Amino acid sequence: MSLLTGLRRLSRALPVDRRLLHRLRRAAGLAFQVSAFLRHGMRRRPRTARPGPVCVVGFHGSVLGIGEAARAFSASLRAAGAEVIDWDISARFGHDVKLDGAYAHHPPAEAAAMVIFLNPRELVQLVAMTGGAPFEGRFCVGSWAWELEAVPPNWRAAFRYVDEVWACSRFVAHAVADLTPPSLPVRVLPHPLPNAVTTPDRAAFDLPGAAVVVLTAFDIRSGFTRKNPIGAVRAFRQAAARSGVDSLMVCKVAGADGAPELFAALKAEIGDAGDVRLMADWLTGAQMSALVASVDIVLSLHRSEGFGLLPAQAMMAGKAVVATGWSGNLEYMTEDDSALVDYRLIPVHDPQGLYDHGRWADPDIDQAAGKLAALMGDAKARRALGQRAHAHVSQVLDPVRLGRQARQWLGHGDFGV
Repeated sequence: MSLLTGLRRLSRALPVDRRLLHRLRRAAGLAFQVSAFLRHGMRRRPRTARPGPVCVVGFHGSVLGIGEAARAFSASLRAAGAEVIDWDISARFGHDVKLDGAYAHHPPAEAAAMVIFLNPRELVQLVAMTGGAPFEGRFCVGSWAWELEAVPPNWRAAFRYVDEVWACSRFVAHAVADLTPPSLPVRVLPHPLPNAVTTPDRAAFDLPGAAVVVLTAFDIRSGFTRKNPIGAVRAFRQAAARSGVDSLMVCKVAGADGAPELFAALKAEIGDAGDVRLMADWLTGAQMSALVASVDIVLSLHRSEGFGLLPAQAMMAGKAVVATGWSGNLEYMTEDDSALVDYRLIPVHDPQGLYDHGRWADPDIDQAAGKLAALMGDAKARRALGQRAHAHVSQVLDPVRLGRQARQWLGHGDFGV
């Protein structure tokens, strides 16, 4: 188990002051930077992209958003004809391995390139843990995401270990580019999504057949305040009162043990009225897809997103999506295919200590309720919006097209993308 993971688990088990924990994490990050330097040197020798097998490094076996991104990227490369080896580093970082797959547990010797789905602090930690040997002689790409307009200054330490940075949205690319050395390319490659059909199954989730069902979902480990579930609950209740239709909200939560006091605050907000159902059960990817397919509307009143995987998945499933009109979700959302909510930018305040500077959005709850109520009361409008959403993201997030683009950047030839 890694030191940073140990600190996270300590914070769950004991009432550790968040500010103290944040300082401990920073100190641990600095220690890894020093270790990486001592074991691997200040900078790798730069490499040029060339054809050959691609090693995708990430949390392939874990139920994490960044793990889902790594799995989707691997699938898109394979769909585009590349030879891919998945190196699962979940256990190295203390994450539970819940997903089966043909994952390598050590870096493959034959890989010509590595695409690393780890944000910079974890990348430096991996270099420190391995001595940097897996990265030598290979073209290395850092596939990074961040949720604010400026990335943390301590990201600088990771730039020396990659040859390029691929950001999942223009929002992220702009944030990264402000800190990146001029010689290091920063490209935009959105997360690919399969255009798969999942059959709705309301009975499996005990959802009422006739009601309009609204879904909001988030992982507490990704930031409770940033995901803003309390704002979503309040918007839904206003919308339900305005629309007058039979309705239910499902609030799907992952990682609830990561911040028990915040989870308790959400439960208190929801209460026992029965109009909002809290779901904290662990779901497989297939089960989560079935849940999305079974609802009518997906609501994301986030304060900021690097990409926003759930709204994209909902749009691919042909669902109407109501979302904050700011940050990385605008990579695939437009006014024509989504119900975007106005906002004002406010200083970041994060009780979890995940974010400690910058600004993010405060979505207009009243406007969100109005847009949600209009969709709840008009099934035809919901279907039309969902159809436009599906048509748009099917093109923008097409796995084969994005896989070919990635292969071209990895030196596999010109695919005409």
